[in-house]
Amino acid sequence: MSAMRFGGIAVLTGSVLLSACVPNGVYVDPFNPWGVPTYPPATPVPVTYVDVYKYQGSRQCEGGGTPLAEMQRQLQAGGAIVTSTSCGMDGRMYPAFCGGADGKINIFTISSNSMNAALAQGFTLLTNLPEAQKTSCYNAPASTGTSTSTSTTYPYTGSNNSSYYSYQ
Repeated sequence: MSAMRFGGIAVLTGSVLLSACVPNGVYVDPFNPWGVPTYPPATPVPVTYVDVYKYQGSRQCEGGGTPLAEMQRQLQAGGAIVTSTSCGMDGRMYPAFCGGADGKINIFTISSNSMNAALAQGFTLLTNLPEAQKTSCYNAPASTGTSTSTSTTYPYTGSNNSSYYSYQ
């Protein structure tokens, strides 16, 4: 046998024997010889947000209820990630009498990953309340020149053709 032929057979035999040492017969990266798997960088999952609400528990003529900040602390203590808060009205009509419900709600924007934590605490998706509207949480004083009193305008359906009256 010639030396060339013997050398070719030796190389072929050596490569076949060495290929048995490679796991699963795949190419071994010379920069990662131990075969530790390397993965491409993960693409971040887009974050989505949902609005949830809960009734404040306030009553007509009495006020009260759970303040927005306290309800936010309760929601965060349950594991929800709150990104924004606001007050609101549920958009429903209520009979006017002292002690009756007033429809005030606290609205929270949370990450969709936190939705189950919020639902477990009694919050509801705002999409279930299509008439709801976000409102100001605080009554700001009216800026009417030098007057220091505050007034709020409410609709009025009485006589004298006046559609609004001022309540102080």
